[in-house]
Amino acid sequence: MISFLHLIGAAIWIGSMIFFVTILVPYSKKKYSREEYLIFLNDVGLRFRWLGWACLLTVSITGIFLSDIIVGWDSFTNAGGHSNPPASTIAWKMIGGALLFISAALHDFYFGPRAIKCLTEKGDCDESRKLRRRASTFARVNLILSLTIFLLGVSVIRGGII
Repeated sequence: MISFLHLIGAAIWIGSMIFFVTILVPYSKKKYSREEYLIFLNDVGLRFRWLGWACLLTVSITGIFLSDIIVGWDSFTNAGGHSNPPASTIAWKMIGGALLFISAALHDFYFGPRAIKCLTEKGDCDESRKLRRRASTFARVNLILSLTIFLLGVSVIRGGII
């Protein structure tokens, strides 16, 4: 059951990001004016935020339990215990997960809201474009980190895949 929840959380998180990039953004850019597009994307992002964070928390909590099941906590509490696979791979997943949490928080709670606030108050100006580019950069980083963490997870279960 823990593995199932872990995989479902990861699938929804990554699948949603891929849907955003490949379907939602290109479609809404064609369908709406620039201002309508930005408002639409913000509205969808705000509605998605709770699901995204629920997935991140689910994956994090289940990942902690799975780490203990797969390699045991001794691998992380003893010096050098995490230096060999699969413990080293899980350690890299944990580092990636921490970076993902920071990057997602910056996107969702700092740059995204600041960009929308600036756009609302000042219109489409250099400052709002800069903030939107920053939010977009963090979104891309989140996808790359997520796919990397997923790849590492597959290698934990299947062995080295690179």
